[in-house]
Amino acid sequence: MKSQDSNACFNAKWQKWLLLFAFCLLSVSLFGNGQPVRLKYVSRSAGVGTVGVFDSYLSPLKYRGLNFGFMYEAMQMLKWNDGKISFQQQYFTDVSQTLNGTETAYNLTLFSEADYAFHYRFDLTENFQVFAGTQAGIFIGGIYNSRNQNNPISLKMNLNLGVSGIAAYRLMLKSQPVRFRYQLGFPAIRMLFAPQFGQSYYYLDGNENIFFASSFRNHSALKNILSVELPLNRITLRATYVHSFYRTKINHLLTQYYSNTFYAGISKNFYSVRAGKKENRNQATVFK
Repeated sequence: MKSQDSNACFNAKWQKWLLLFAFCLLSVSLFGNGQPVRLKYVSRSAGVGTVGVFDSYLSPLKYRGLNFGFMYEAMQMLKWNDGKISFQQQYFTDVSQTLNGTETAYNLTLFSEADYAFHYRFDLTENFQVFAGTQAGIFIGGIYNSRNQNNPISLKMNLNLGVSGIAAYRLMLKSQPVRFRYQLGFPAIRMLFAPQFGQSYYYLDGNENIFFASSFRNHSALKNILSVELPLNRITLRATYVHSFYRTKINHLLTQYYSNTFYAGISKNFYSVRAGKKENRNQATVFK
Protein backbone atom coordinates (compact mmCIF):
# COMPACT_ATOMS: atom_id res chain seq x y z
CA MET A 1 0.00 0.00 0.00
CA LYS A 2 2.90 2.42 0.72
CA SER A 3 4.29 1.77 -2.74
CA GLN A 4 0.93 2.62 -4.37
CA ASP A 5 0.60 5.80 -2.28
CA SER A 6 4.10 6.95 -3.25
CA ASN A 7 3.43 6.26 -6.96
CA ALA A 8 0.15 8.16 -6.78
CA CYS A 9 1.91 11.09 -5.13
CA PHE A 10 4.68 10.96 -7.74
CA ASN A 11 2.16 10.88 -10.61
CA ALA A 12 0.21 13.79 -9.12
CA LYS A 13 3.37 15.93 -8.97
CA TRP A 14 4.20 15.14 -12.61
CA GLN A 15 0.64 15.95 -13.65
CA LYS A 16 0.96 19.38 -12.03
CA TRP A 17 4.25 20.08 -13.82
CA LEU A 18 2.83 18.88 -17.15
CA LEU A 19 -0.25 21.08 -16.74
CA LEU A 20 1.96 24.07 -15.90
CA PHE A 21 4.20 23.40 -18.93
CA ALA A 22 1.14 23.09 -21.23
CA PHE A 23 -0.25 26.35 -19.84
CA CYS A 24 3.06 28.13 -20.56
CA LEU A 25 3.11 26.83 -24.12
CA LEU A 26 -0.47 27.94 -24.65
CA SER A 27 0.30 31.40 -23.27
CA VAL A 28 3.32 31.83 -25.50
CA SER A 29 1.32 30.64 -28.49
CA LEU A 30 -1.52 33.05 -27.82
CA PHE A 31 0.88 35.93 -27.21
CA GLY A 32 2.85 35.14 -30.36
CA ASN A 33 -0.27 35.12 -32.51
CA GLY A 34 -1.02 38.65 -31.36
CA GLN A 35 2.40 39.93 -32.41
CA PRO A 36 3.08 40.81 -36.06
CA VAL A 37 5.69 38.83 -37.96
CA ARG A 38 8.52 41.23 -38.77
CA LEU A 39 9.50 40.61 -42.37
CA LYS A 40 13.16 40.99 -43.29
CA TYR A 41 13.95 43.12 -46.33
CA VAL A 42 16.95 41.82 -48.34
CA SER A 43 18.46 43.21 -51.54
CA ARG A 44 21.41 42.11 -53.69
CA SER A 45 22.74 44.17 -56.60
CA ALA A 46 25.70 44.49 -58.98
CA GLY A 47 26.69 47.62 -60.82
CA VAL A 48 29.09 49.52 -63.03
CA GLY A 49 30.05 53.19 -63.20
CA THR A 50 32.84 55.75 -63.27
CA VAL A 51 35.43 56.56 -60.62
CA GLY A 52 38.13 59.13 -59.90
CA VAL A 53 41.14 58.41 -57.67
CA PHE A 54 43.84 60.72 -56.32
CA ASP A 55 46.39 59.67 -53.71
CA SER A 56 49.44 61.89 -53.14
CA TYR A 57 51.21 59.02 -51.37
CA LEU A 58 51.39 57.22 -54.74
CA SER A 59 51.29 59.92 -57.40
CA PRO A 60 50.68 63.66 -57.94
CA LEU A 61 48.31 62.82 -60.83
CA LYS A 62 44.59 62.09 -60.91
CA TYR A 63 43.38 58.73 -62.25
CA ARG A 64 39.99 58.04 -63.84
CA GLY A 65 38.32 54.89 -65.09
CA LEU A 66 35.61 52.26 -64.59
CA ASN A 67 34.21 51.02 -61.32
CA PHE A 68 32.46 47.69 -60.66
CA GLY A 69 30.42 47.38 -57.50
CA PHE A 70 28.51 44.83 -55.44
CA MET A 71 25.92 45.81 -52.83
CA TYR A 72 24.00 43.84 -50.19
CA GLU A 73 21.38 45.26 -47.87
CA ALA A 74 19.26 43.76 -45.11
CA MET A 75 16.76 45.65 -42.95
CA GLN A 76 14.16 44.65 -40.38
CA MET A 77 11.92 46.31 -37.81
CA LEU A 78 12.69 45.47 -34.19
CA LYS A 79 10.40 45.06 -31.18
CA TRP A 80 11.81 48.16 -29.51
CA ASN A 81 9.72 51.29 -29.00
CA ASP A 82 6.47 49.75 -30.23
CA GLY A 83 8.08 48.44 -33.41
CA LYS A 84 9.32 51.82 -34.65
CA ILE A 85 13.06 51.02 -34.56
CA SER A 86 14.76 49.36 -37.54
CA PHE A 87 18.16 47.70 -37.88
CA GLN A 88 19.96 47.99 -41.23
CA GLN A 89 23.04 46.23 -42.60
CA GLN A 90 24.78 47.38 -45.78
CA TYR A 91 27.85 45.92 -47.48
CA PHE A 92 29.64 47.51 -50.43
CA THR A 93 32.57 46.26 -52.50
CA ASP A 94 34.11 48.38 -55.25
CA VAL A 95 36.78 47.26 -57.72
CA SER A 96 38.18 49.72 -60.27
CA GLN A 97 40.96 50.25 -62.77
CA THR A 98 41.91 53.85 -63.52
CA LEU A 99 44.43 55.54 -65.83
CA ASN A 100 46.32 58.83 -65.54
CA GLY A 101 45.76 61.59 -68.08
CA THR A 102 48.54 60.38 -70.41
CA GLU A 103 47.59 56.72 -69.98
CA THR A 104 51.15 55.80 -69.02
CA ALA A 105 50.25 54.27 -65.64
CA TYR A 106 47.22 52.73 -63.95
CA ASN A 107 45.75 52.23 -60.50
CA LEU A 108 43.98 49.13 -59.23
CA THR A 109 41.61 49.91 -56.38
CA LEU A 110 39.69 47.61 -54.04
CA PHE A 111 37.48 49.00 -51.30
CA SER A 112 35.05 47.21 -48.98
CA GLU A 113 32.68 48.85 -46.54
CA ALA A 114 30.27 47.50 -43.92
CA ASP A 115 27.71 49.79 -42.26
CA TYR A 116 25.28 49.04 -39.44
CA ALA A 117 22.51 51.50 -38.58
CA PHE A 118 19.57 51.95 -36.21
CA HIS A 119 16.75 54.18 -37.46
CA TYR A 120 13.56 55.52 -35.95
CA ARG A 121 10.70 55.39 -38.47
CA PHE A 122 8.27 58.28 -38.87
CA ASP A 123 5.10 57.36 -40.80
CA LEU A 124 4.22 60.82 -42.09
CA THR A 125 1.48 59.70 -44.50
CA GLU A 126 0.11 56.42 -45.78
CA ASN A 127 2.68 56.39 -48.58
CA PHE A 128 5.57 58.44 -47.18
CA GLN A 129 8.06 57.43 -44.49
CA VAL A 130 11.17 59.03 -43.04
CA PHE A 131 13.89 57.19 -41.11
CA ALA A 132 16.49 58.95 -38.96
CA GLY A 133 19.27 57.46 -36.88
CA THR A 134 22.90 56.67 -36.35
CA GLN A 135 25.27 54.28 -38.08
CA ALA A 136 28.68 52.74 -37.46
CA GLY A 137 30.93 50.95 -39.90
CA ILE A 138 34.32 49.86 -41.10
CA PHE A 139 36.07 50.84 -44.33
CA ILE A 140 39.07 48.88 -45.62
CA GLY A 141 40.92 48.58 -48.90
CA GLY A 142 43.90 49.72 -50.90
CA ILE A 143 45.21 51.37 -54.07
CA TYR A 144 47.95 49.80 -56.20
CA ASN A 145 49.96 51.99 -58.58
CA SER A 146 51.76 50.35 -61.49
CA ARG A 147 54.50 52.99 -61.73
CA ASN A 148 55.83 53.01 -58.17
CA GLN A 149 58.56 50.55 -57.26
CA ASN A 150 59.33 51.10 -53.57
CA ASN A 151 55.85 52.06 -52.33
CA PRO A 152 53.34 50.72 -54.86
CA ILE A 153 50.40 50.32 -52.43
CA SER A 154 48.44 52.78 -50.32
CA LEU A 155 46.36 51.05 -47.64
CA LYS A 156 43.10 52.47 -46.30
CA MET A 157 41.47 51.39 -43.06
CA ASN A 158 39.18 53.24 -40.69
CA LEU A 159 36.31 52.91 -38.25
CA ASN A 160 33.49 55.43 -38.38
CA LEU A 161 30.49 56.68 -36.44
CA GLY A 162 27.96 59.00 -38.05
CA VAL A 163 24.34 59.69 -38.95
CA SER A 164 21.99 58.26 -41.53
CA GLY A 165 18.61 59.24 -42.97
CA ILE A 166 16.12 57.59 -45.35
CA ALA A 167 13.10 58.92 -47.23
CA ALA A 168 10.77 56.30 -48.75
CA TYR A 169 7.73 56.94 -50.95
CA ARG A 170 5.23 54.48 -52.44
CA LEU A 171 3.46 55.26 -55.71
CA MET A 172 0.58 53.06 -56.86
CA LEU A 173 0.51 52.38 -60.61
CA LYS A 174 -2.37 50.16 -61.74
CA SER A 175 -2.65 48.57 -58.29
CA GLN A 176 1.12 47.84 -58.27
CA PRO A 177 3.33 49.60 -55.68
CA VAL A 178 6.41 51.34 -57.07
CA ARG A 179 8.76 52.36 -54.27
CA PHE A 180 11.25 55.22 -54.39
CA ARG A 181 13.93 55.56 -51.75
CA TYR A 182 16.74 57.97 -50.99
CA GLN A 183 19.36 57.44 -48.28
CA LEU A 184 22.12 59.75 -47.11
CA GLY A 185 24.87 58.73 -44.73
CA PHE A 186 28.00 60.46 -43.57
CA PRO A 187 30.45 59.81 -40.72
CA ALA A 188 31.04 62.43 -38.05
CA ILE A 189 33.96 60.73 -36.29
CA ARG A 190 36.53 58.31 -37.71
CA MET A 191 39.63 56.49 -36.56
CA LEU A 192 42.04 56.36 -39.53
CA PHE A 193 45.18 54.49 -40.46
CA ALA A 194 47.60 56.94 -42.11
CA PRO A 195 51.40 56.61 -42.57
CA GLN A 196 53.81 59.54 -42.52
CA PHE A 197 54.74 61.33 -45.72
CA GLY A 198 57.32 59.23 -47.58
CA GLN A 199 57.15 56.43 -45.00
CA SER A 200 57.36 52.91 -46.42
CA TYR A 201 54.99 50.20 -45.19
CA TYR A 202 58.00 47.90 -44.98
CA TYR A 203 59.54 50.00 -42.20
CA LEU A 204 56.64 51.09 -40.05
CA ASP A 205 57.83 52.03 -36.58
CA GLY A 206 55.57 50.96 -33.75
CA ASN A 207 56.52 54.08 -31.80
CA GLU A 208 55.22 56.42 -34.49
CA ASN A 209 51.63 57.55 -34.57
CA ILE A 210 49.94 55.97 -37.61
CA PHE A 211 46.34 56.02 -36.28
CA PHE A 212 44.43 59.28 -36.09
CA ALA A 213 41.01 60.40 -34.88
CA SER A 214 39.54 62.48 -37.68
CA SER A 215 36.76 65.04 -37.90
CA PHE A 216 35.26 67.30 -40.56
CA ARG A 217 38.50 69.31 -40.52
CA ASN A 218 40.67 66.58 -42.05
CA HIS A 219 38.15 64.06 -43.31
CA SER A 220 34.88 64.12 -45.25
CA ALA A 221 32.76 61.35 -46.73
CA LEU A 222 29.27 61.05 -48.18
CA LYS A 223 27.22 58.22 -49.61
CA ASN A 224 24.05 59.04 -51.55
CA ILE A 225 21.78 56.12 -52.49
CA LEU A 226 18.76 56.60 -54.77
CA SER A 227 16.70 53.55 -55.76
CA VAL A 228 13.41 52.52 -57.35
CA GLU A 229 11.75 49.12 -56.95
CA LEU A 230 9.29 47.48 -59.34
CA PRO A 231 7.35 44.32 -58.29
CA LEU A 232 7.51 41.30 -60.59
CA ASN A 233 5.73 38.11 -59.49
CA ARG A 234 7.29 37.05 -56.18
CA ILE A 235 10.41 39.19 -56.42
CA THR A 236 11.06 42.88 -56.86
CA LEU A 237 13.47 44.42 -59.34
CA ARG A 238 15.62 47.18 -57.90
CA ALA A 239 17.55 49.87 -59.80
CA THR A 240 19.98 51.93 -57.70
CA TYR A 241 22.31 54.87 -58.19
CA VAL A 242 25.10 55.31 -55.63
CA HIS A 243 27.34 58.35 -55.37
CA SER A 244 30.29 57.90 -53.01
CA PHE A 245 32.77 60.58 -51.96
CA TYR A 246 35.77 60.06 -49.70
CA ARG A 247 38.51 62.58 -48.81
CA THR A 248 41.25 62.69 -46.16
CA LYS A 249 44.14 65.07 -45.54
CA ILE A 250 46.47 63.80 -42.82
CA ASN A 251 50.29 63.98 -42.48
CA HIS A 252 50.43 66.24 -45.56
CA LEU A 253 48.92 63.39 -47.59
CA LEU A 254 45.76 63.95 -49.61
CA THR A 255 43.45 61.16 -50.73
CA GLN A 256 40.29 61.62 -52.81
CA TYR A 257 37.97 58.95 -54.12
CA TYR A 258 34.61 59.51 -55.79
CA SER A 259 32.40 57.17 -57.80
CA ASN A 260 29.05 57.17 -59.61
CA THR A 261 27.75 53.62 -59.92
CA PHE A 262 24.47 52.25 -61.32
CA TYR A 263 23.24 48.98 -59.84
CA ALA A 264 20.64 46.42 -60.90
CA GLY A 265 19.39 43.68 -58.62
CA ILE A 266 16.49 42.10 -56.79
CA SER A 267 14.90 42.57 -53.37
CA LYS A 268 12.46 40.56 -51.31
CA ASN A 269 10.67 40.47 -47.96
CA PHE A 270 10.66 37.13 -46.19
CA TYR A 271 10.59 35.36 -42.83
CA SER A 272 11.35 31.85 -41.60
CA VAL A 273 8.52 29.50 -40.66
CA ARG A 274 8.97 26.35 -38.59
CA ALA A 275 7.52 23.10 -39.87
CA GLY A 276 3.92 22.63 -38.81
CA LYS A 277 3.48 26.26 -37.73
CA LYS A 278 0.50 28.14 -39.11
CA GLU A 279 1.19 31.23 -41.18
CA ASN A 280 0.69 34.48 -39.33
CA ARG A 281 -0.93 36.95 -41.73
CA ASN A 282 -0.31 39.86 -39.34
CA GLN A 283 2.96 41.05 -40.90
CA ALA A 284 5.13 44.12 -40.32
CA THR A 285 7.28 45.33 -43.21
CA VAL A 286 10.02 47.93 -43.17
CA PHE A 287 8.69 49.92 -46.13
CA LYS A 288 5.00 50.35 -46.89
